[in-house]
This record gives sequence, structure tokens and C-alpha cells, in this order.
Amino acid sequence: RIRVVGRLDPDRAGTLRPLAVGAVPGATETLRLPPEWRGRADLGYDQLQGAHLPPRAEAGPAQPASAVDTVAESPLWRVRRLVELAVSGGRRAVAEAARDEAASLTAPLRRAGFTTAAAVASALVAESDRRGRDAFGRLTDPDPDRYAWAWLAATAHLAATERELIRSSWVAPAIC
Repeated sequence: RIRVVGRLDPDRAGTLRPLAVGAVPGATETLRLPPEWRGRADLGYDQLQGAHLPPRAEAGPAQPASAVDTVAESPLWRVRRLVELAVSGGRRAVAEAARDEAASLTAPLRRAGFTTAAAVASALVAESDRRGRDAFGRLTDPDPDRYAWAWLAATAHLAATERELIRSSWVAPAIC
């Protein structure tokens, strides 16, 4: 048993960056720190040694971490995959992938309440497959600016949504 002072990591759900640790007064299974440390260790300055930990015989069973990764459990991975495919494979790869998964791309996002994510993903897919024709009916090169804006909108929205999901995972639920 220890006391921890830390900083929440806004980019990772369920992650605490410890800054200092201390012994729990009166606990038998706690840190055994030198008296000059005054019951606490600054993890950026002090170096914990094996002697500072309770003996193995005293230590109880380890408690499993029960962190919930709200980003991994959301259907936003579909948008993340599309954005990454746009970077690695380009416009045609997005268009081909979306042709195979058109129905399964936005429906789960909308059901989960991510309507804007569904809209920006749909816009990216639509723009990736857009090809104009000239006066003679020949295919023309698509406008790179519109595709870039669609990709940027999807990327910016995805980053903001994931960050908000992580931030909300750190807020304690209100008890009525």
C-alpha cells in the first residue's frame, strides 16, 4: 500500500504519471523509506531500491488493474483506420476500402452517437472517390485541395473526440 501523487495523462485513458510516492502511516505492507526522506520519495529525484519495498512474504497478492480504455471500446477505430489508410495508401485506397465497407463504416458510429465522426468519415470517402470529367467525357484529375480538407477535417475531429473521451474517463461520475 502506497500513497501516490501523480499527473493524469490526457492522451491515454486510465494512465497516471506518478510524481511522488509515500508510505501509508500505520500500514504494515508499505514502503520502508529512509527517515531523511520524511516518508515520501520524489520519483524525479530519489531512487527507490529493493530495500525500500516490503519483503515478499509480507506483500499481499497483486491487485489487477481495471483501467477501461474508452477510446479502444468506441467505434472510432473505424475512422482512425480510414485516416491512416488515407495517409499510407492515398485517395484510391480509401475509395476501394470504402466500397467494400460502405454500410459498416458509418452505421456503428451513428448508433454510438458519433454522428459528426460518421459525417466526416463519409465526406472523406466521398471526396476520395470523386473524379470529374472534362468537356469530352474524359476523367480528370481530382481536386487535391478538397481531399486534403476532408482528410484534415476527419483527422482533427478524430483527435479532438479521442482526447475528450480520455478526459471524460478521468472525471468522476456524478452521484445523485
